[in-house]
Amino acid sequence: MDKREIAPVFRERLKDLLAQSGLNPSEFARQCQLDRSAMSQFLDPANLRLPRAEALMRIAAAQGVSIDWLLGVTGASDASLQVSSSAEIELIPDQAQHSPLTQWRAEINGGKTRYVPAYLPDMLSLPELVNHELEPHRASARYNFGEDLLKTVQERGNDLEICMPVQALHELAQGQGIWQNIPRPLRLAQFDYMARLIDEHYPTLRVHFYDRLKHYSAPLTVFGNQRAAIYLGGTYLMVTGSEQISGLSRHFDHLVRVADILPHQASQLCLEIKQTV
Repeated sequence: MDKREIAPVFRERLKDLLAQSGLNPSEFARQCQLDRSAMSQFLDPANLRLPRAEALMRIAAAQGVSIDWLLGVTGASDASLQVSSSAEIELIPDQAQHSPLTQWRAEINGGKTRYVPAYLPDMLSLPELVNHELEPHRASARYNFGEDLLKTVQERGNDLEICMPVQALHELAQGQGIWQNIPRPLRLAQFDYMARLIDEHYPTLRVHFYDRLKHYSAPLTVFGNQRAAIYLGGTYLMVTGSEQISGLSRHFDHLVRVADILPHQASQLCLEIKQTV
């Protein structure tokens, strides 16, 4: 393949990475350590310029893909091999008594945990609501939850940063979705409980709220620079490759940047939404 064949393939794959990142071109260029002007040229359909080897390496490293994939030497499935070599599926057996999150949290003493919950953060949930969130066959497992879990995380010297959609609070307030059969007094108690913990543990605990109508994230947890886990429902996709962990950390940091409610406002937001219950 000559440059005239490679350039369009590279441009399309770069555009795919840009779209997946949720960043604008300037932010994406900065993430990949590229000049903004170079980024514009790479995306220009009339331009046949290819990046130098150093720029290709920066893009590949920042986005967790291979240079061969960027240039179209390998297809998408081959690009995925780079991820699969450092990823595994962690099944949660029905008889398991503890979530693997407990062990993974214990392994990052003094590190930072980034967390996007599936519903409400387990360490900010009343026991009754944690059990309600679990799949029916898991509800009897003995999970460490609520204030005890938050205390354990912080006793290890860990910073905990949570980013979640504000719609999760509105659904709880209105008794919608999975909260359909939760009594009103329990929902009210949950808001008070969450507001108190957020207030008491700030700033080592920081909670951000983003708009799910504008931004999306699968439930995930990034444990320092050691591993990241994406929750699939009774199963975790766990990655340990440094590039993949960095990529998921950047995804989390993007959610933080676009959040409408900042950590110092989070407790008050809970109390305000409680008034709509």
